[in-house]
Amino acid sequence: MVRILFDVLAVGYALVAVLLVLLILMQRSKQEGLGAAFGGGVTDSLFGAQTSSILVKGTAWLAALFFGLAVILSFLSGRLASDHGTIQEKLRHPATSTSAPATSAATQKQVK
Repeated sequence: MVRILFDVLAVGYALVAVLLVLLILMQRSKQEGLGAAFGGGVTDSLFGAQTSSILVKGTAWLAALFFGLAVILSFLSGRLASDHGTIQEKLRHPATSTSAPATSAATQKQVK
């Protein structure tokens, strides 16, 4: 169950990362550096004059989601690692029985 949740959240995390990069590249910079290379005010003319405000708010929400998913994924990764470790320990060190093994009469004669 934890593994399925981890996989779904990892896919969502990658999607949020791609959307975050795209939103950041769409924003116009104050110095017109990299923003001018991607068309400058094209987003303002395409989507309206308040696009910059919407893009900034969207970037903030996606950044918060990005860091929140990172924390959740690290927690789930730790759970998966601890669960996996206990299984490996069980396989390496099988349960030892508390009773002594029974010896046969032939083995006891050889010892004497």
